[in-house]
Amino acid sequence: MSSVRRAAVNFSLHLCLAFLAALPLYSADLVLESQIGFHGLFQLGYPFPLRVELTNLGPPVEGTLDVQVWKGGVAKGTEPYTVHYQRGLSLPAQSRRSVQFTVDPDSISRPLVVNFSGPGIKISKEVDLRRHFSPSPLVLLLTENSVSPPVPLASGAPGPLLSISLNHLPSDSRAYHGVSNILFYEQSLRDLSRSQVLALETWLSSGGRMIILGSIYYALYQEPWINRFLPVRVAGLKELSALPNLEKSYGKNAAPLKNLLVQDSKLVEGSILIEERGIPILVERSMGRGKILYLSLDIGRPPLSRWGGLSFLLTDLLGTPVERRATLQTGWDEAIFSQLLSTSSMISAYVPVRTFFLWLLIYLIGLGLLAWLRQKRFLPGRILALGFLLLVFFSSFGGYLHLHRGGYMPDGVLLSSTLLDSLQDGYVEAQSNVALFSTQRRRYGLQVKGGWSDVEAILPRVGMGIAPKDNALVIREERSSSQFSFPLREWSYKLFRVRSTDRFPFRAEVQTEGGRLLLKLTNLTPRDLTDCWLVASGQRFSLGDILQGSSQVRELPLPSERPLSRDGQPKKTDLREISFEDKTKEILFRHSFFPQDQGLSRWDDGAVLFFGWVKGDPRRVWVDDAQIQAYNYALFRVIIPLEEGEE
Repeated sequence: MSSVRRAAVNFSLHLCLAFLAALPLYSADLVLESQIGFHGLFQLGYPFPLRVELTNLGPPVEGTLDVQVWKGGVAKGTEPYTVHYQRGLSLPAQSRRSVQFTVDPDSISRPLVVNFSGPGIKISKEVDLRRHFSPSPLVLLLTENSVSPPVPLASGAPGPLLSISLNHLPSDSRAYHGVSNILFYEQSLRDLSRSQVLALETWLSSGGRMIILGSIYYALYQEPWINRFLPVRVAGLKELSALPNLEKSYGKNAAPLKNLLVQDSKLVEGSILIEERGIPILVERSMGRGKILYLSLDIGRPPLSRWGGLSFLLTDLLGTPVERRATLQTGWDEAIFSQLLSTSSMISAYVPVRTFFLWLLIYLIGLGLLAWLRQKRFLPGRILALGFLLLVFFSSFGGYLHLHRGGYMPDGVLLSSTLLDSLQDGYVEAQSNVALFSTQRRRYGLQVKGGWSDVEAILPRVGMGIAPKDNALVIREERSSSQFSFPLREWSYKLFRVRSTDRFPFRAEVQTEGGRLLLKLTNLTPRDLTDCWLVASGQRFSLGDILQGSSQVRELPLPSERPLSRDGQPKKTDLREISFEDKTKEILFRHSFFPQDQGLSRWDDGAVLFFGWVKGDPRRVWVDDAQIQAYNYALFRVIIPLEEGEE
């Protein structure tokens, strides 16, 4: 009995030791700290920057830094799932490393989890986001050494004002989505990295607002980096005895300004809003959906810092925040993709129809030969039966090897359809709908071009019983792109929406003169536009192709009387009547680019609609795998207000 008891004790000890050996070790030599947003604040519902600092007090360590947030849920109408932002790190001995992420949780009810794991080490930290959010967008002020001048704001300011240093500016444009305004005052930009500059430009073009406040130290405003944003060229200083135009707009009940130093400058791009004696005081420049405002006055020094109208001036400069997550103008769901899957062009992409019919023909020829031999009685019945079995075996086995192992059948099909909505100044908002259809059970890595502002996964609705791990996404940031990694089963697919802001210098100008419509098209892009159409005043005009680098003027007739519908209202043009030779283009045009549920399929006559397909549009979403068949469609459209006698 004692031997049995001794054996049980030994077995229990060995089991405990094996269990402890399998557990990861928690190192006291590795310290993990996190910084949320800007000085601990971010706007609720928008992406925000996350800085993770790792301090290694021991030997060298290698591992993976993982940030986990939750997406979806009842508020989004889908099952909840996790998104993992990952980065591989190597920490030398006695070192410190700072890593920046841009995270976007859909809910703050669950904590954000930061993990670092490697061989024999694991450290984890949970962050409660409920103590860090702001219901309104943030306003950032950048000054040298983070010394903040007094910035009085009247009631109705867009959000909290935070003073930060230059090195805390993120290098990802998505991290600024919760920021409405960025103010620069006496700040040198020579230490800005190229990635920070590109992030600021992308944020501006997508609806940001930059305010550059002047100073008596005018040399700071002559540096190359700030000249990239300034709408003027600063030459020096001038003294003005009075500013009547400024006081007329903002200082009606304030004391007059006298003997004020202002920056002397010349307009480069934009429009002058306030001018005094030929000197620009307030200048505005558009950049996509965003704006850059330049004020040549020094708000941090008297007499302007004590002026009663300063708060109204600054509040007006901050303006109204732009809604960055507006409703998408394209439709994308499983019903639309199911229609695409049923088209002949898409079927040939994931099913080798020709090869299948070739093997079927070989099989039928073999059966016919055996039947002929049976009829002529050239071979006995046993040999014919054996020949039939061999024909079935070799046809099936050979077809399997040829179709499955021979590389003719792709692992998946990637379909990307992009709508380029024209903004201004040669910018477009690119809304890409992406579908990845899989024929194999494997893990995919979807690459998204840098500069994207929002990626949304189209997931099954609540109640479908999909486990969160089946919908989990892993995001790995790279230099010029981001990789979204996820698994797919055989004959299944996953849908995404991606938004970004790009340059696309195509100009369309419209002018009406009497019963004519003058249309001027200038294509300065490196791409041709094919199957172009114009819709105006209840009529459709086919414009054909517009080649890259070309410029043309079209004169189109307009009806003397606009046609009326049955209810006496001006008749709308039904865009569904426009057809294309490519069936895929037609489905995308009718159901995705101009969805019926948003009322876009019937066009009103209050504006002119121009659109055309972009030939050879550069890929914005792709998979680096030769076994993935890719199809890319892009439609450019511009909407021009139609007023009699005006552009």
